[in-house]
Amino acid sequence: MYASDPLVIPDRSQTPSAGVAWPFDDVSTLSRDAGFQLRRALLLLNAAGLLAGYYVMYNEWMQLGWCGAMTVMWLAAGGIHELTEGLRRDAWLVAAFGLIFLVLVRSSVLDSPGMSVGDLWWGWFKSATLLPVLLMLWQVARSPRVIRRIGLPMVAMATVAALVSGLVFYRLDPEGMFGTRLKNWFVYGGLNSVCTALTFGFAAIWAAACWNSATDKKERRLWFAALIPLQAATLFTLSRGAFFALIAGHLALLIICGWRRAWKPLAVLAVMVGLFQLSGPLLSDVAVKDAAARLGVADQAVAAEMIGDSVVSSNPIWAMVERADNGRFGIFQAAVNSMTTWQDWTFGKGLWSSNDFWSCSLHWYPEHLHSIFTDALVRGGIPTLVGLLALLGWGAWRVILLARQGEDIWLMLATFGGCALLFDGDSAFSLLTVPRYEPLLLWVPMVMASARYLGHKAALERLKR
Repeated sequence: MYASDPLVIPDRSQTPSAGVAWPFDDVSTLSRDAGFQLRRALLLLNAAGLLAGYYVMYNEWMQLGWCGAMTVMWLAAGGIHELTEGLRRDAWLVAAFGLIFLVLVRSSVLDSPGMSVGDLWWGWFKSATLLPVLLMLWQVARSPRVIRRIGLPMVAMATVAALVSGLVFYRLDPEGMFGTRLKNWFVYGGLNSVCTALTFGFAAIWAAACWNSATDKKERRLWFAALIPLQAATLFTLSRGAFFALIAGHLALLIICGWRRAWKPLAVLAVMVGLFQLSGPLLSDVAVKDAAARLGVADQAVAAEMIGDSVVSSNPIWAMVERADNGRFGIFQAAVNSMTTWQDWTFGKGLWSSNDFWSCSLHWYPEHLHSIFTDALVRGGIPTLVGLLALLGWGAWRVILLARQGEDIWLMLATFGGCALLFDGDSAFSLLTVPRYEPLLLWVPMVMASARYLGHKAALERLKR
Protein backbone atom coordinates (compact mmCIF):
# COMPACT_ATOMS: atom_id res chain seq x y z
CA MET A 1 0.00 0.00 0.00
CA TYR A 2 1.09 3.62 0.39
CA ALA A 3 4.24 4.48 2.26
CA SER A 4 3.43 5.85 5.69
CA ASP A 5 6.82 7.26 6.60
CA PRO A 6 8.37 10.20 4.71
CA LEU A 7 11.79 8.63 5.13
CA VAL A 8 10.94 5.28 3.54
CA ILE A 9 12.80 4.95 0.27
CA PRO A 10 10.94 2.70 -2.19
CA ASP A 11 12.66 0.10 -4.29
CA ARG A 12 13.44 1.77 -7.61
CA SER A 13 12.93 -1.50 -9.44
CA GLN A 14 9.26 -1.43 -8.55
CA THR A 15 6.54 0.98 -9.57
CA PRO A 16 5.59 2.93 -6.45
CA SER A 17 2.00 3.63 -5.64
CA ALA A 18 0.44 6.99 -6.40
CA GLY A 19 0.78 8.17 -2.84
CA VAL A 20 4.38 7.26 -2.17
CA ALA A 21 6.40 10.01 -0.51
CA TRP A 22 9.79 10.85 -1.91
CA PRO A 23 12.04 11.79 1.03
CA PHE A 24 13.11 15.41 1.00
CA ASP A 25 14.48 16.43 4.34
CA ASP A 26 16.81 15.09 6.94
CA VAL A 27 15.40 13.36 9.99
CA SER A 28 16.21 16.36 12.15
CA THR A 29 14.12 18.62 9.91
CA LEU A 30 11.15 16.29 9.74
CA SER A 31 10.55 16.37 13.47
CA ARG A 32 7.47 14.65 14.80
CA ASP A 33 6.49 17.34 17.29
CA ALA A 34 2.95 18.65 17.55
CA GLY A 35 3.81 21.89 15.76
CA PHE A 36 5.09 20.08 12.70
CA GLN A 37 2.05 17.79 12.59
CA LEU A 38 -0.28 20.79 12.91
CA ARG A 39 1.43 22.68 10.11
CA ARG A 40 1.34 19.66 7.84
CA ALA A 41 -2.36 19.10 8.57
CA LEU A 42 -3.13 22.75 7.77
CA LEU A 43 -1.18 22.50 4.51
CA LEU A 44 -3.11 19.40 3.50
CA LEU A 45 -6.43 21.04 4.38
CA ASN A 46 -5.42 24.13 2.42
CA ALA A 47 -4.50 22.19 -0.71
CA ALA A 48 -7.47 19.81 -0.48
CA GLY A 49 -9.86 22.74 -0.13
CA LEU A 50 -8.24 24.59 -3.02
CA LEU A 51 -8.60 21.60 -5.35
CA ALA A 52 -12.07 20.57 -4.19
CA GLY A 53 -13.18 24.19 -4.49
CA TYR A 54 -13.03 23.98 -8.26
CA TYR A 55 -15.90 21.48 -8.07
CA VAL A 56 -18.14 22.33 -5.12
CA MET A 57 -17.50 25.97 -4.13
CA TYR A 58 -19.96 28.35 -5.73
CA ASN A 59 -17.45 31.02 -6.69
CA GLU A 60 -13.80 31.96 -6.44
CA TRP A 61 -14.35 34.04 -3.31
CA MET A 62 -15.32 31.01 -1.25
CA GLN A 63 -12.21 29.25 -2.54
CA LEU A 64 -10.02 32.26 -1.84
CA GLY A 65 -11.50 32.63 1.63
CA TRP A 66 -10.73 28.99 2.44
CA CYS A 67 -7.13 29.26 1.24
CA GLY A 68 -6.65 32.56 3.02
CA ALA A 69 -7.94 31.25 6.34
CA MET A 70 -5.85 28.07 6.15
CA THR A 71 -2.74 30.03 5.14
CA VAL A 72 -3.11 32.47 8.04
CA MET A 73 -3.47 29.59 10.51
CA TRP A 74 -0.47 27.81 8.96
CA LEU A 75 1.67 30.94 9.24
CA ALA A 76 0.56 31.47 12.84
CA ALA A 77 1.50 27.86 13.66
CA GLY A 78 5.09 28.50 12.53
CA GLY A 79 4.73 28.15 8.79
CA ILE A 80 6.21 31.59 8.28
CA HIS A 81 9.64 30.00 8.72
CA GLU A 82 8.86 27.54 5.89
CA LEU A 83 7.10 29.99 3.58
CA THR A 84 10.04 30.77 1.32
CA GLU A 85 11.75 27.39 1.56
CA GLY A 86 10.73 26.53 -1.99
CA LEU A 87 12.45 29.65 -3.27
CA ARG A 88 15.61 28.73 -1.40
CA ARG A 89 15.73 25.17 -2.67
CA ASP A 90 14.03 25.06 -6.07
CA ALA A 91 15.53 26.97 -9.00
CA TRP A 92 12.47 26.14 -11.14
CA LEU A 93 10.15 27.81 -8.64
CA VAL A 94 12.45 30.84 -8.52
CA ALA A 95 12.22 31.06 -12.32
CA ALA A 96 8.42 30.85 -12.15
CA PHE A 97 8.29 33.67 -9.58
CA GLY A 98 10.75 35.69 -11.63
CA LEU A 99 8.66 35.40 -14.78
CA ILE A 100 5.47 36.38 -12.98
CA PHE A 101 7.20 39.32 -11.28
CA LEU A 102 8.69 40.61 -14.54
CA VAL A 103 5.30 40.50 -16.24
CA LEU A 104 3.77 42.35 -13.29
CA VAL A 105 6.47 45.04 -13.43
CA ARG A 106 6.07 45.44 -17.18
CA SER A 107 2.29 45.80 -16.80
CA SER A 108 2.70 48.39 -14.04
CA VAL A 109 5.47 50.55 -15.51
CA LEU A 110 5.01 50.55 -19.28
CA ASP A 111 1.98 51.74 -21.19
CA SER A 112 -1.06 49.44 -21.16
CA PRO A 113 -3.86 50.54 -23.51
CA GLY A 114 -7.12 51.24 -21.70
CA MET A 115 -5.84 50.34 -18.22
CA SER A 116 -7.29 52.31 -15.31
CA VAL A 117 -5.95 52.68 -11.79
CA GLY A 118 -8.64 50.26 -10.62
CA ASP A 119 -7.47 47.71 -13.19
CA LEU A 120 -3.92 48.08 -11.88
CA TRP A 121 -4.84 47.42 -8.24
CA TRP A 122 -7.26 44.61 -9.10
CA GLY A 123 -4.69 43.03 -11.42
CA TRP A 124 -1.99 43.08 -8.75
CA PHE A 125 -4.41 41.47 -6.29
CA LYS A 126 -5.27 38.65 -8.71
CA SER A 127 -1.62 37.93 -9.45
CA ALA A 128 -0.32 38.49 -5.91
CA THR A 129 -2.74 35.90 -4.55
CA LEU A 130 -1.29 33.35 -6.96
CA LEU A 131 2.20 33.53 -5.44
CA PRO A 132 1.40 32.22 -1.92
CA VAL A 133 -0.70 29.49 -3.51
CA LEU A 134 2.36 28.34 -5.46
CA LEU A 135 4.45 28.35 -2.28
CA MET A 136 1.74 26.35 -0.49
CA LEU A 137 1.57 23.78 -3.28
CA TRP A 138 5.34 23.36 -3.19
CA GLN A 139 5.29 22.83 0.58
CA VAL A 140 2.38 20.41 0.60
CA ALA A 141 3.96 18.30 -2.15
CA ARG A 142 6.59 17.20 0.38
CA SER A 143 4.01 15.53 2.64
CA PRO A 144 3.88 11.73 2.75
CA ARG A 145 1.06 10.21 0.70
CA VAL A 146 0.15 13.68 -0.53
CA ILE A 147 -1.32 12.43 -3.81
CA ARG A 148 -3.82 10.33 -1.94
CA ARG A 149 -4.46 12.80 0.87
CA ILE A 150 -5.37 15.75 -1.31
CA GLY A 151 -6.53 13.74 -4.30
CA LEU A 152 -9.11 11.68 -2.44
CA PRO A 153 -11.24 14.64 -1.28
CA MET A 154 -10.85 16.39 -4.63
CA VAL A 155 -11.88 13.32 -6.64
CA ALA A 156 -14.69 12.58 -4.18
CA MET A 157 -16.09 16.11 -4.49
CA ALA A 158 -15.69 16.04 -8.26
CA THR A 159 -17.60 12.75 -8.40
CA VAL A 160 -20.39 14.16 -6.25
CA ALA A 161 -20.52 17.26 -8.44
CA ALA A 162 -20.71 15.13 -11.60
CA LEU A 163 -23.49 12.90 -10.31
CA VAL A 164 -25.55 15.70 -8.78
CA SER A 165 -25.14 17.89 -11.86
CA GLY A 166 -26.41 15.10 -14.09
CA LEU A 167 -29.38 14.54 -11.80
CA VAL A 168 -30.23 18.24 -11.65
CA PHE A 169 -29.87 19.16 -15.32
CA TYR A 170 -31.16 15.90 -16.79
CA ARG A 171 -34.04 15.21 -14.41
CA LEU A 172 -34.90 17.80 -11.76
CA ASP A 173 -34.43 21.15 -13.47
CA PRO A 174 -37.66 22.09 -15.29
CA GLU A 175 -35.60 23.95 -17.88
CA GLY A 176 -33.09 21.15 -18.24
CA MET A 177 -33.08 18.48 -20.89
CA PHE A 178 -31.46 15.05 -21.07
CA GLY A 179 -28.37 14.91 -23.23
CA THR A 180 -27.56 18.61 -23.21
CA ARG A 181 -23.96 19.61 -22.62
CA LEU A 182 -23.38 18.89 -18.93
CA LYS A 183 -22.56 21.77 -16.58
CA ASN A 184 -21.33 21.73 -13.00
CA TRP A 185 -24.36 22.79 -10.98
CA PHE A 186 -22.33 23.58 -7.85
CA VAL A 187 -20.32 26.38 -9.49
CA TYR A 188 -22.36 29.48 -10.37
CA GLY A 189 -25.45 27.26 -10.54
CA GLY A 190 -24.20 25.94 -13.89
CA LEU A 191 -20.56 26.37 -14.88
CA ASN A 192 -19.79 26.71 -18.58
CA SER A 193 -19.69 23.24 -20.15
CA VAL A 194 -16.11 23.65 -21.41
CA CYS A 195 -14.88 24.70 -17.97
CA THR A 196 -16.86 21.82 -16.49
CA ALA A 197 -15.25 19.41 -18.93
CA LEU A 198 -11.70 20.50 -18.18
CA THR A 199 -12.13 20.35 -14.41
CA PHE A 200 -13.92 16.98 -14.49
CA GLY A 201 -11.29 15.71 -16.92
CA PHE A 202 -8.51 16.77 -14.55
CA ALA A 203 -10.14 14.82 -11.71
CA ALA A 204 -10.64 11.83 -14.03
CA ILE A 205 -6.92 11.83 -14.86
CA TRP A 206 -6.07 11.96 -11.14
CA ALA A 207 -8.40 9.05 -10.42
CA ALA A 208 -7.03 7.03 -13.35
CA ALA A 209 -3.41 7.50 -12.27
CA CYS A 210 -4.15 6.57 -8.66
CA TRP A 211 -6.25 3.55 -9.65
CA ASN A 212 -3.50 2.38 -11.98
CA SER A 213 -0.77 2.52 -9.33
CA ALA A 214 -2.60 1.66 -6.10
CA THR A 215 -1.89 -1.81 -4.71
CA ASP A 216 -4.61 -2.10 -2.09
CA LYS A 217 -7.77 -3.68 -3.53
CA LYS A 218 -10.15 -1.51 -1.53
CA GLU A 219 -8.44 1.67 -2.68
CA ARG A 220 -8.40 0.47 -6.27
CA ARG A 221 -12.16 -0.02 -6.09
CA LEU A 222 -12.64 3.48 -4.67
CA TRP A 223 -10.56 5.13 -7.37
CA PHE A 224 -12.26 3.09 -10.08
CA ALA A 225 -15.71 3.92 -8.70
CA ALA A 226 -14.86 7.61 -9.12
CA LEU A 227 -13.09 7.22 -12.46
CA ILE A 228 -16.11 5.92 -14.37
CA PRO A 229 -18.60 8.74 -13.56
CA LEU A 230 -15.88 11.37 -14.01
CA GLN A 231 -14.97 10.13 -17.48
CA ALA A 232 -18.65 9.82 -18.36
CA ALA A 233 -19.34 13.34 -17.12
CA THR A 234 -16.43 14.68 -19.18
CA LEU A 235 -17.83 13.02 -22.29
CA PHE A 236 -21.34 14.32 -21.61
CA THR A 237 -20.03 17.89 -21.70
CA LEU A 238 -19.41 17.23 -25.42
CA SER A 239 -16.19 19.24 -25.14
CA ARG A 240 -13.74 18.43 -27.89
CA GLY A 241 -10.83 20.08 -26.10
CA ALA A 242 -11.31 18.03 -22.93
CA PHE A 243 -11.78 14.86 -24.98
CA PHE A 244 -8.50 15.32 -26.85
CA ALA A 245 -6.70 16.39 -23.64
CA LEU A 246 -7.86 13.16 -21.96
CA ILE A 247 -6.44 11.15 -24.83
CA ALA A 248 -3.19 13.15 -24.76
CA GLY A 249 -2.72 12.54 -21.03
CA HIS A 250 -3.05 8.79 -21.50
CA LEU A 251 -0.87 8.72 -24.62
CA ALA A 252 1.88 10.59 -22.76
CA LEU A 253 1.90 7.80 -20.19
CA LEU A 254 2.19 5.24 -22.98
CA ILE A 255 5.00 7.06 -24.78
CA ILE A 256 7.11 7.86 -21.71
CA CYS A 257 6.43 4.87 -19.46
CA GLY A 258 5.58 2.10 -21.90
CA TRP A 259 2.69 -0.25 -22.55
CA ARG A 260 3.02 -2.16 -19.29
CA ARG A 261 2.25 0.91 -17.17
CA ALA A 262 -0.24 2.49 -19.56
CA TRP A 263 -2.48 -0.28 -20.87
CA LYS A 264 -4.99 -0.37 -18.01
CA PRO A 265 -5.98 3.32 -17.98
CA LEU A 266 -5.87 3.34 -21.78
CA ALA A 267 -8.20 0.34 -21.89
CA VAL A 268 -10.66 1.97 -19.48
CA LEU A 269 -10.71 5.19 -21.50
CA ALA A 270 -11.14 3.25 -24.76
CA VAL A 271 -14.03 1.26 -23.30
CA MET A 272 -15.74 4.39 -21.97
CA VAL A 273 -15.37 6.22 -25.29
CA GLY A 274 -16.55 3.13 -27.16
CA LEU A 275 -19.62 2.74 -24.96
CA PHE A 276 -20.43 6.43 -25.31
CA GLN A 277 -20.17 6.19 -29.09
CA LEU A 278 -22.14 2.94 -29.39
CA SER A 279 -24.88 4.20 -27.09
CA GLY A 280 -25.17 7.42 -29.09
CA PRO A 281 -28.34 6.39 -30.98
CA LEU A 282 -30.03 5.36 -27.73
CA LEU A 283 -28.93 8.51 -25.89
CA SER A 284 -30.06 10.66 -28.80
CA ASP A 285 -33.43 8.93 -28.92
CA VAL A 286 -33.95 9.44 -25.17
CA ALA A 287 -32.90 13.08 -25.54
CA VAL A 288 -35.42 13.70 -28.33
CA LYS A 289 -38.24 12.05 -26.36
CA ASP A 290 -37.37 14.10 -23.29
CA ALA A 291 -37.26 17.27 -25.37
CA ALA A 292 -40.63 16.49 -26.92
CA ALA A 293 -42.17 15.97 -23.49
CA ARG A 294 -40.66 19.12 -22.00
CA LEU A 295 -41.47 21.30 -25.01
CA GLY A 296 -44.98 19.92 -25.32
CA VAL A 297 -44.39 18.81 -28.90
CA ALA A 298 -46.13 15.61 -29.98
CA ASP A 299 -44.06 15.04 -33.10
CA GLN A 300 -40.57 13.89 -32.12
CA ALA A 301 -39.20 14.86 -35.53
CA VAL A 302 -40.25 18.46 -34.90
CA ALA A 303 -38.68 18.29 -31.44
CA ALA A 304 -35.45 17.02 -32.97
CA GLU A 305 -35.36 20.00 -35.34
CA MET A 306 -36.04 22.39 -32.48
CA ILE A 307 -33.15 21.19 -30.31
CA GLY A 308 -30.73 20.78 -33.22
CA ASP A 309 -27.22 19.78 -32.11
CA SER A 310 -27.61 21.10 -28.56
CA VAL A 311 -27.90 17.54 -27.21
CA VAL A 312 -25.87 14.37 -27.65
CA SER A 313 -26.17 13.09 -31.22
CA SER A 314 -26.43 9.56 -32.56
CA ASN A 315 -22.74 9.82 -33.53
CA PRO A 316 -21.40 11.82 -30.56
CA ILE A 317 -17.64 11.42 -31.03
CA TRP A 318 -17.73 12.44 -34.67
CA ALA A 319 -20.04 15.34 -33.82
CA MET A 320 -17.43 16.61 -31.34
CA VAL A 321 -14.57 16.21 -33.81
CA GLU A 322 -16.24 17.93 -36.75
CA ARG A 323 -17.77 20.79 -34.77
CA ALA A 324 -16.56 24.26 -35.74
CA ASP A 325 -13.81 25.92 -33.71
CA ASN A 326 -16.31 28.33 -32.08
CA GLY A 327 -14.27 31.28 -33.23
CA ARG A 328 -10.99 30.25 -31.60
CA PHE A 329 -8.84 30.95 -34.64
CA GLY A 330 -10.70 34.19 -35.25
CA ILE A 331 -9.76 35.26 -31.73
CA PHE A 332 -6.12 34.30 -32.27
CA GLN A 333 -6.00 36.17 -35.57
CA ALA A 334 -7.58 39.27 -34.02
CA ALA A 335 -5.04 39.15 -31.19
CA VAL A 336 -2.06 38.92 -33.55
CA ASN A 337 -3.47 41.63 -35.85
CA SER A 338 -3.74 43.98 -32.86
CA MET A 339 0.04 43.89 -32.36
CA THR A 340 1.08 46.60 -34.76
CA THR A 341 4.33 47.99 -33.34
CA TRP A 342 7.71 46.63 -32.33
CA GLN A 343 6.90 47.60 -28.75
CA ASP A 344 3.87 45.31 -28.86
CA TRP A 345 5.99 42.36 -29.97
CA THR A 346 8.79 43.17 -27.50
CA PHE A 347 6.89 44.18 -24.38
CA GLY A 348 3.28 43.29 -25.10
CA LYS A 349 0.29 45.37 -24.10
CA GLY A 350 0.24 44.54 -20.39
CA LEU A 351 -1.73 42.07 -18.32
CA TRP A 352 -4.52 44.53 -17.58
CA SER A 353 -4.82 46.33 -20.90
CA SER A 354 -8.34 46.58 -22.26
CA ASN A 355 -9.64 43.73 -24.39
CA ASP A 356 -11.13 46.29 -26.78
CA PHE A 357 -7.88 46.59 -28.71
CA TRP A 358 -8.31 43.07 -30.09
CA SER A 359 -11.97 42.16 -29.55
CA CYS A 360 -13.36 45.15 -31.49
CA SER A 361 -12.63 43.37 -34.78
CA LEU A 362 -14.86 40.43 -33.81
CA HIS A 363 -18.64 40.26 -34.08
CA TRP A 364 -18.92 39.04 -30.47
CA TYR A 365 -17.12 39.66 -27.19
CA PRO A 366 -15.21 36.52 -26.07
CA GLU A 367 -13.99 38.03 -22.71
CA HIS A 368 -10.55 36.41 -22.92
CA LEU A 369 -8.07 35.10 -25.49
CA HIS A 370 -8.87 31.38 -25.03
CA SER A 371 -5.23 30.31 -24.80
CA ILE A 372 -2.69 31.05 -22.08
CA PHE A 373 0.02 31.10 -24.74
CA THR A 374 -1.75 33.63 -26.95
CA ASP A 375 -2.46 35.64 -23.82
CA ALA A 376 1.23 35.54 -22.85
CA LEU A 377 2.22 36.78 -26.31
CA VAL A 378 -0.28 39.63 -26.39
CA ARG A 379 0.14 40.74 -22.77
CA GLY A 380 3.91 40.36 -22.47
CA GLY A 381 5.29 40.09 -25.98
CA ILE A 382 7.60 37.46 -27.43
CA PRO A 383 9.97 37.39 -24.39
CA THR A 384 7.09 36.49 -22.05
CA LEU A 385 5.85 33.74 -24.37
CA VAL A 386 9.37 32.33 -24.75
CA GLY A 387 9.87 32.54 -20.98
CA LEU A 388 6.63 30.68 -20.32
CA LEU A 389 7.47 27.98 -22.86
CA ALA A 390 10.99 27.61 -21.44
CA LEU A 391 9.63 27.36 -17.90
CA LEU A 392 7.11 24.70 -18.91
CA GLY A 393 9.74 22.83 -20.91
CA TRP A 394 12.05 22.75 -17.89
CA GLY A 395 9.19 21.59 -15.70
CA ALA A 396 8.14 18.99 -18.28
CA TRP A 397 11.63 17.49 -18.20
CA ARG A 398 11.37 17.08 -14.43
CA VAL A 399 7.90 15.57 -14.87
CA ILE A 400 9.26 13.03 -17.36
CA LEU A 401 12.17 12.06 -15.10
CA LEU A 402 9.78 11.66 -12.18
CA ALA A 403 7.44 9.50 -14.29
CA ARG A 404 10.29 7.21 -15.30
CA GLN A 405 10.98 6.64 -11.61
CA GLY A 406 7.38 5.55 -11.05
CA GLU A 407 5.39 8.68 -10.13
CA ASP A 408 3.56 9.19 -13.40
CA ILE A 409 0.49 11.11 -12.23
CA TRP A 410 2.17 14.47 -12.86
CA LEU A 411 3.00 13.47 -16.42
CA MET A 412 -0.65 12.69 -17.14
CA LEU A 413 -1.94 15.82 -15.38
CA ALA A 414 0.62 18.18 -16.94
CA THR A 415 -0.05 16.81 -20.43
CA PHE A 416 -3.79 17.10 -19.94
CA GLY A 417 -3.46 20.66 -18.65
CA GLY A 418 -1.02 21.79 -21.33
CA CYS A 419 -3.17 20.46 -24.17
CA ALA A 420 -6.33 21.94 -22.64
CA LEU A 421 -4.77 25.38 -22.17
CA LEU A 422 -3.43 25.45 -25.70
CA PHE A 423 -6.89 26.30 -27.04
CA ASP A 424 -8.62 27.56 -23.92
CA GLY A 425 -7.96 29.50 -20.76
CA ASP A 426 -7.22 33.07 -19.84
CA SER A 427 -3.99 34.07 -18.05
CA ALA A 428 -1.21 31.94 -16.61
CA PHE A 429 -0.24 34.79 -14.29
CA SER A 430 -3.38 35.18 -12.20
CA LEU A 431 -5.26 33.17 -9.60
CA LEU A 432 -8.62 34.80 -10.38
CA THR A 433 -9.56 34.57 -14.05
CA VAL A 434 -12.78 34.31 -16.03
CA PRO A 435 -12.58 30.50 -16.49
CA ARG A 436 -10.93 29.99 -13.03
CA TYR A 437 -9.21 26.69 -13.86
CA GLU A 438 -5.75 27.82 -15.10
CA PRO A 439 -4.01 27.36 -11.71
CA LEU A 440 -5.54 23.88 -11.42
CA LEU A 441 -4.50 22.69 -14.87
CA LEU A 442 -1.12 24.44 -15.09
CA TRP A 443 0.43 25.24 -11.73
CA VAL A 444 -0.81 22.35 -9.57
CA PRO A 445 0.96 19.58 -11.54
CA MET A 446 4.05 21.62 -12.44
CA VAL A 447 4.79 23.06 -8.98
CA MET A 448 4.07 19.85 -7.08
CA ALA A 449 6.05 17.75 -9.53
CA SER A 450 9.04 20.09 -9.20
CA ALA A 451 9.03 19.74 -5.41
CA ARG A 452 8.70 15.96 -5.58
CA TYR A 453 11.44 15.72 -8.19
CA LEU A 454 13.83 17.47 -5.82
CA GLY A 455 12.77 15.13 -3.03
CA HIS A 456 13.47 12.10 -5.16
CA LYS A 457 16.80 13.54 -6.25
CA ALA A 458 17.79 14.15 -2.63
CA ALA A 459 16.85 10.58 -1.74
CA LEU A 460 19.04 9.14 -4.47
CA GLU A 461 21.96 11.31 -3.40
CA ARG A 462 21.50 10.10 0.16
CA LEU A 463 21.61 6.51 -1.05
CA LYS A 464 24.98 7.07 -2.70
CA ARG A 465 26.63 8.24 0.52
